[in-house]
Amino acid sequence: MVDVILHIVLITVGILGIACFLLPMPLGIVNIGNLAGLAASICLAAMGIWLKPFLALIQKLWRWKLGKSSLLVVGSILAAGLLLCLVLSVLMTVSANRKPEQQPAAIIVLGCKVNGTQPSLMLKERLEAACAYLQEHPDVLVVVSGGQGPNEGISEAACMAQYLIEHGIDERRIYQEDQSTSTSENLRFSKTMLAENGISGDIMLGTDAFHQYRAQYLAKQEGLTCYAVSAQTPCYLVPTYWVREWFGIVHAWVFGN
Repeated sequence: MVDVILHIVLITVGILGIACFLLPMPLGIVNIGNLAGLAASICLAAMGIWLKPFLALIQKLWRWKLGKSSLLVVGSILAAGLLLCLVLSVLMTVSANRKPEQQPAAIIVLGCKVNGTQPSLMLKERLEAACAYLQEHPDVLVVVSGGQGPNEGISEAACMAQYLIEHGIDERRIYQEDQSTSTSENLRFSKTMLAENGISGDIMLGTDAFHQYRAQYLAKQEGLTCYAVSAQTPCYLVPTYWVREWFGIVHAWVFGN
């Protein structure tokens, strides 16, 4: 009975995972997040389909000293990996909801892909969240941060400034940082711009919820204390970018950017 339940669970979870990670691919979104998630989901589904042979192989290997050692090593690595993913997910969730006790001086909106001269779907979500915050806090200034990448008609900063102005934000509140090419540079160059204009204090970060932990971690490396204005990522993109962010956080921990 247990084998039957495990068989059904593995196949179901595997198929759902495959569907979730395949969904963004027709839109041209292919990265380490959906590739890793797809690989893991296929493995789960395969384990479910061939559960009996798989369990028989495990039992056979367990009888041999070398086989038992190998299984323990692989099991330990998998357990450590799952624990790391859980810890990262908790950190990401907490950071996405981190709020200040006092009103910060400014919000930095982190750049994302621009389609021609218009914000991509994810950038638009960030801008909507930032715009709502700015309308609720009329004394807060905003730095829109992002340079011009390949196939972008204008810089991400210019695109974001244009969007905010069109949605009622006074252009005198907007500072454009249009040289950065990464999250670390977004924060470093924005900090310099704020300092040059005599703006100091805590900062809000406008970015996707899944990105808040890494952005806040990198901001701390730049001497900034930041809190979250989190955009709502479209649900069909969350699994891909959530898994991708695990790799991004580990990279930031190891390499500092």
